[in-house]
Amino acid sequence: MLRGLELIKLATYKLPHDIAVHLDLDTLVTNPFDELYNVMHFPPDTEEGKRARQQLVEVVAPTDLNRRSSGHPSRGSVNGTTAQKLLSNIVVDAFYTKDYNMISPHKEGHVEHVGVQGGFLVVRPSMLTYLKLRDMVYSGEFYGGHGGNTTGWFKSGYGKHIWGSMTIQGLLGYYFDHVDREHSVELNRCRYNNIADNARVSSFSRNAKFPRGTLIDQARNASDPRYNYKDFQCRDGRANCDDVDCQRFPIEKTRLVHYTYCKSPLKCHECNFMETYKEVTCYAFIKEWFRVRSTLTGEDKPHMEDDAFSTNVQWMREDGTVDVHQGNCYKEYTMGFCQGNGRHNYVSMKHRNMSLLPDN
Repeated sequence: MLRGLELIKLATYKLPHDIAVHLDLDTLVTNPFDELYNVMHFPPDTEEGKRARQQLVEVVAPTDLNRRSSGHPSRGSVNGTTAQKLLSNIVVDAFYTKDYNMISPHKEGHVEHVGVQGGFLVVRPSMLTYLKLRDMVYSGEFYGGHGGNTTGWFKSGYGKHIWGSMTIQGLLGYYFDHVDREHSVELNRCRYNNIADNARVSSFSRNAKFPRGTLIDQARNASDPRYNYKDFQCRDGRANCDDVDCQRFPIEKTRLVHYTYCKSPLKCHECNFMETYKEVTCYAFIKEWFRVRSTLTGEDKPHMEDDAFSTNVQWMREDGTVDVHQGNCYKEYTMGFCQGNGRHNYVSMKHRNMSLLPDN
């Protein structure tokens, strides 16, 4: 498995001394985080700081901008000019994303109380912040229940409808939204921490904690309800959420992808016909994982015959539709590092001495 240290050494750079990054091990850095580091590192009255805050507009979550403008994550629509004004003088101590798959958007209070996605955090370490969080935990002021108004920490609404409500995902959701709103920024989860999720709840399953991707045209069958469902309500409560439809977001525009929903590339998933955009995007993520692995010194691509497996191979076109052709998906997606279905067909990495890797 590509461990976090190895990925960061390969795909990023030396961090400014006053910034720390937390990533889950099942993540892959696809592009640099410089736009975040520059906002944290350079004050807003410097030329570097001004440029950084202009770039921040492209990656901030629309729900974050709505909060700053109207006080509510799903009310209003902020244009580029207004966004520039809202962010022009911001001082940021934390960047994070939220997990809207944890909530039921039709339930009262849920949209306003969404947990932080625990696999990605960029923070400016602070003893004062640490002590505040420690005292909150020591207080024991956590209230159970799944309602979105009077549950969770200090009856703030971040209750057990959030997985991890008593720890990072609920505690930091409360902290960033209510204790230090002005110095924390929710990022667009398709660019940072993309898990290839559908931005909407589907009629296939209205339980938001069991999300379902949007059907691709080739899988739709009007005579079978399983293959004829539709999307309807935005998970974040907005009328239109196409700007966070992560299941169709190009991997080239991401900064970090997270395999929690797509599952580990090491499991060598069976290459069946894909039904949804989520699966097509997940396989693009898997291909990128193995492409990065193939660049490591000594990681030669294993041999695999073209006709060893004959399956449907699918790719996302630039217009958002899906191309399907016959091929060897294990060779095309995993570059031969999976020799078939199942973890036992995974070709393990060669041992290497990490101490020999360069520091920059």
